[in-house]
Amino acid sequence: VNWGSSTQALSYVSALDNALELTTVEDHVKNFRPQCIVLTGEPMTRPALLDISHAFTKNSGLCICCEVFVGPRKLCVKEMNSGMAKKQAWLIKNKIKAFYAAVAADCFRDGVRSLLQASGLGRMKPNTLVIGYKRNWKKAPLTEIENYVGIIHDAFDFEIGVVIVRISQGFDISQVLQVQDELEKLEQERLALEATLKDNECEEGSRGIRGLFKKAGKLNITKPTRKKDGSINTIQSMHVGEFNQKLVEASAQFKKKQGKGTIDVWWLFDDGGLTLLIPYILTLRKKWKDCKLRIYVGGKINRIEEEKIAMASLLSKFRIKFADIHIIGDINVKPNKESWKVFEEMIEPYRLHESCKDLTTAEKLKRETPWKITDAELEAVKEKSCRQVRLNELLQEHSRAANLLVLSLPVARKGSISDLLYMAWLEILTKNLPPVLLVRGNHKNVLTFYS
Repeated sequence: VNWGSSTQALSYVSALDNALELTTVEDHVKNFRPQCIVLTGEPMTRPALLDISHAFTKNSGLCICCEVFVGPRKLCVKEMNSGMAKKQAWLIKNKIKAFYAAVAADCFRDGVRSLLQASGLGRMKPNTLVIGYKRNWKKAPLTEIENYVGIIHDAFDFEIGVVIVRISQGFDISQVLQVQDELEKLEQERLALEATLKDNECEEGSRGIRGLFKKAGKLNITKPTRKKDGSINTIQSMHVGEFNQKLVEASAQFKKKQGKGTIDVWWLFDDGGLTLLIPYILTLRKKWKDCKLRIYVGGKINRIEEEKIAMASLLSKFRIKFADIHIIGDINVKPNKESWKVFEEMIEPYRLHESCKDLTTAEKLKRETPWKITDAELEAVKEKSCRQVRLNELLQEHSRAANLLVLSLPVARKGSISDLLYMAWLEILTKNLPPVLLVRGNHKNVLTFYS
């Protein structure tokens, strides 16, 4: 009989008292730490996203792995409640210091809004949203893209910083896990059949071979069949094993100790210092301690040395150790024609081209396809578009070999830049690069100034 534990009761009371005591203490920049809501879905399906988030929250900040169940409320709540304990247990088993939280909602964005507003307790409330980059945005339904960009806007509205993480292979390994589950079931059935055969080797007489088949029939061994929805069955998945292997390796890349290399920080906007703080915290971790910080900032070509000295002085006052500082004086130069052509080809399927049509037809097209990129919009933000393309050229030139890139996240003004154009910015900015963290703080200072 389990009579409960007095130690557990004392731990609960102590944790509650400490949480209440924290609410009486005023926030101070010295005590700031990233406290993250990480949109992992099921934690085991996006381990790399969880690992990189855990790297800068472990032992110092709150980390909540969040999942949104979309659909009829009754079914969602039942599914959500049935898996809560299992998913928290997975986090504990894998020694990840994080909580699991889930909500049921009519749409994904509503669910994330609920999490952003209601997660946490007292002073232990999230201040940073961590999400994976949406790799399939070109093929995804428009509602998904609207939700994705809308979530970024919602985070800023709630004064929460945003980190978007991109790796070349993507984060979702749910298909691989499904294949592994199917293989495990087949292995269990094979072992059960072998046990049955072994038992029947000792049996002779009237039952003979018919008894064997009868017993084997009870095991319900069936051949893998193609599902109606066209999902990949076990045998087919084994043929794409090479892709799955790369995906599995990519999903574990942040679990390994990072060798000697660099974390390149492109600090292009003053967002309160979160873009600097996160890579600095990473260099304090055992897995990242061999990586040196290289800082890249924009500047004027005729004042590079003066600005380099000023930046070195600022970083020393922030007590941030760095290996090198680079002042980039040609950020605002126009990109190469080849690079710009790649960007134009990327957005071509989503352009309205209203200037080539008469006024009536153009107005009709705007009403029918309000999500498309208009010529007027493209012309109005051409300078910003050029900047994203140019930045990718510079990143390719200076940071192609970095272990990790931390880069200021460009922000689209709500209502003035279409969702598809914004996604094209993020795509061209982070294209063909090492793992990238796009970071934007909420403009509250997170670094203490030592003088």
